[in-house]
Amino acid sequence: MKSAPTQFDVKQSQGEGRVQVTRSFTLQSAVHSSGAVAYVFLLPSLVFLAVFTLWPIVSVIWSSFRARQGREQVFVALQNYERLFTDPIIQQVLKNTLFYVTAGVGFAVIGGLLLALLLNQGLRNIGFFRFPFLATIALPMVSVASIWLFLYSPRVGLFNEILAGLGLPLSNWLNGRELALPALFVVYLWKQLGYFALFYLAALQALPVDVLEAAKLDGITLWQQLRFIIWPLVSPTTYFVSTISVLGALQQIDHVFVLTTGGPNNATNMSLFYVYEQGFKYFNIGTASAMTVILLAVLMTMAILQFVYLERRVHYD
Repeated sequence: MKSAPTQFDVKQSQGEGRVQVTRSFTLQSAVHSSGAVAYVFLLPSLVFLAVFTLWPIVSVIWSSFRARQGREQVFVALQNYERLFTDPIIQQVLKNTLFYVTAGVGFAVIGGLLLALLLNQGLRNIGFFRFPFLATIALPMVSVASIWLFLYSPRVGLFNEILAGLGLPLSNWLNGRELALPALFVVYLWKQLGYFALFYLAALQALPVDVLEAAKLDGITLWQQLRFIIWPLVSPTTYFVSTISVLGALQQIDHVFVLTTGGPNNATNMSLFYVYEQGFKYFNIGTASAMTVILLAVLMTMAILQFVYLERRVHYD
């Protein structure tokens, strides 16, 4: 397809002539004009997204409506979902996960901010004091769990040695139903608290110094400064920390595997560890898939609530 010819005036040495130049739409110009190049570059990412994200989601949803009978997988409709809300073991798993999420968000926001305020003090050699809190970020959770497994040991563990030195009764930290889940959460908190504090520390160091100095000159107390100045200014960091803490709490499996394997009597069993057990240990693909769908629904719901509710309360200026 050709466009209307365009004329250009050309002066020659022996006279003045007129040259007619015809412009045509080439394949390259058509591709650029239609934006097809963008889709060509996006194609590898779209294929990767479809193969490794969209297709697994569709496959999990389909598997959640099936169950194993003998060597075959048969369609059982909503039976797997009915089991999720009636099985007492699954209810215990969901309660443990809910505790991890709520406590994890609370300690991530409050504990991370307080630790960052402590580490942000302009003291001499403050970097030496920051190191023990921030060094845990580089440690894998499996290594952390192995360290705490020794600390929780009922015979040679450090904690029981301290209790014995104080004349107090010893405790079976990981085998007691009342203490197992809090003891497990302490390991997670010890590993992640420095990670959350690092974001708050960066936010505190970016605060306008003149505003804080003016507040001090006006006689504002430390609590008022924290509540009315620092807290609103670090709200973007709070929004980010709360989001990643929810995701991190729902993904905990490695330290559960190392420390308790979900015991005693499912007192420390978490949702992702339950999916692992049902899918790869007992080969109950339908139950594992149904639990995975529930987790996906919870994640999507919490993400929507965070984007809709918390985003409006974040101050970026």
